[in-house]
Amino acid sequence: MIYTSEQIIQYNDDWKNSVNEFMDIARQEGSAGTYTQTKIDLDNLDQESSLWISVVEGKVVSISYAQRSFITDTPESIRKCRYHILKKYRRGRFGFKMMKKQIAWAKENGFKHYYWTHDVKDKAINELFQHKRTYGLGDNDNQYFNDPDFLNLKLETGMVFRDTPKSDMLQFIYSYYIDPNYVWQPTKSIIKYDHNGIINDVQKVIK
Repeated sequence: MIYTSEQIIQYNDDWKNSVNEFMDIARQEGSAGTYTQTKIDLDNLDQESSLWISVVEGKVVSISYAQRSFITDTPESIRKCRYHILKKYRRGRFGFKMMKKQIAWAKENGFKHYYWTHDVKDKAINELFQHKRTYGLGDNDNQYFNDPDFLNLKLETGMVFRDTPKSDMLQFIYSYYIDPNYVWQPTKSIIKYDHNGIINDVQKVIK
């Protein structure tokens, strides 16, 4: 769905109050752990990363952070994180729209690799990202699955993402190789594990 006066833009301080209002609502919608002060501080954003916002009729309805991947010790790589869409606007497909902007920005700024992670337990979203299915809502929504950038987003089958050793959540990794010759070698927040895009026993992998 495309909304009236829809914009996807890179964050600047003019949008600070609007983003803070967005985050207050997002926390109420279940993203309290995503928008803590330690995870996203608008006054101390990394100058070589970029925060992106989706704006509908002057209101911020979605954000995501294209962050240098210090978490995996590969700052030449960009991780898409801190992502949320307000419930009223879920049909906007802003994740796909921001992804395209972020990949273009990453290319322009010399990054070699871009990735997005999803909880291994979320079967529906992982089937979408593994190109196994599309939405059942008609061509206007399914157009995003034919986009070249999305088609080039590939499942990493030899590893899974685990943000901290204390976490019991594993995430599949979907990579876009901006530099096709780049070999991504993360050393942190990763568990080496061969899989086919389905993991039924998370505790087995963690052990």
